Amino acid sequence: MPLDDNSSDESQSDSVSEADDADLQSTTSLEDMSRLTADMLLYKSARARNITVMLDALSQFADVNWKNHDDYARTPLMQAIFSVRRLCYSRLIV
Repeated sequence: MPLDDNSSDESQSDSVSEADDADLQSTTSLEDMSRLTADMLLYKSARARNITVMLDALSQFADVNWKNHDDYARTPLMQAIFSVRRLCYSRLIV
């Protein structure tokens, strides 16, 4: 009896989506955001792909070239690229 490919694809994409959501939720919380510097706020919001918060951080004069030395000296731009790439990879790996 052949397996229904569509149902397995849907369940796998649901689990990938849940994993992405959990990763993003662990990145920042409302309580943490109130204590972040503008630079760290930009960094974390870039990772979370949250444009609204990124714009807020930039309005607070966040340095787009700021490096997070606790995370391999990555910049907000690097975090945004890794975040999108991670999302793309998770969609391609089945």
